[in-house]
Amino acid sequence: MKSLRTLLLAGLLTSPALFADQKDNALPDLFGQLKSAENPQQAVMIETEIWKRWYDRNEDDGGDEMKTAIDAMNSGRYTIALTVLDKLVEDEPDFAEAWNRRATVHYLLGNYEKSLEDIEQTLLLEPRHFGALSGVGLIMLQVGDNEKAMHAFEKVLEISPKNMSAAKSIADLEQKLGMTI
Repeated sequence: MKSLRTLLLAGLLTSPALFADQKDNALPDLFGQLKSAENPQQAVMIETEIWKRWYDRNEDDGGDEMKTAIDAMNSGRYTIALTVLDKLVEDEPDFAEAWNRRATVHYLLGNYEKSLEDIEQTLLLEPRHFGALSGVGLIMLQVGDNEKAMHAFEKVLEISPKNMSAAKSIADLEQKLGMTI
């Protein structure tokens, strides 16, 4: 699993977060609020608002296709979701959430290398994408690279310090690694 793509992704993860131009002017403020959230519940509310802004598209900008893809994903029809998302990323290559959703479908299908490729594109478009970074962590756990998994979850906490899922993953990894040392 130490392909060029994985090495590039690892390099991307260790580089300082570069902020891509955002289509929604509220995102910088939301990310600031996320960093200073007082508790996990507040962080979840802010993360939810960020997800909505990442996802929101009008019908002319891929909104229908994204809804179709998510409906297909939610009902386990991954081939349909993948077909729709393939077209969406081809038609709108700057739509980070389309890349992220396609990465999720690839992950669910066990296509980890393809998932990492899409995560890489997601992070190039939106370096603060805590969902994509969590995806890296999950993939690294699946392939047994605990160090890269830990690093990915730590990056999530840099963006969203109160993210309970990332904190639990780190705690689990620390316990696992503590037992093997």
